Amino acid sequence: MISAHGRGRLRTTLGLLLTVGVAAGLCPALAVAQREVVPVDLPDGPATDRFDIDRFSEVGNGWFDTFHVENTEPLAEALREGRVANETRVLVIETAAGPLAFLQDQMAFHHIAEGRAGGKDWMATF
Repeated sequence: MISAHGRGRLRTTLGLLLTVGVAAGLCPALAVAQREVVPVDLPDGPATDRFDIDRFSEVGNGWFDTFHVENTEPLAEALREGRVANETRVLVIETAAGPLAFLQDQMAFHHIAEGRAGGKDWMATF
């Protein structure tokens, strides 16, 4: 049996935990809401016929540092030389020059990677 004093402390502790839980749930939402969206400066063109500007959104622009890929190496080589572990999670995209693999942790930080392969620009998001 819990004393009246013990019940009071329990209510206070539960109230504090509930307050902390609610605050923790709101903080990420508030942090996202306070981020400033940087307007996108699009070139005047030309764009391909298949580009639909109505599907374009600048939401989130400026929130992450884009990973600009300039050099790549074969994944088999990176695995063989121990720079990447066999169990490492990767995100694979298809480009004009063939598939590219990105480390999941790398993409979780940047969220956006871009480069040029086979004479064509590519972009990956995560």
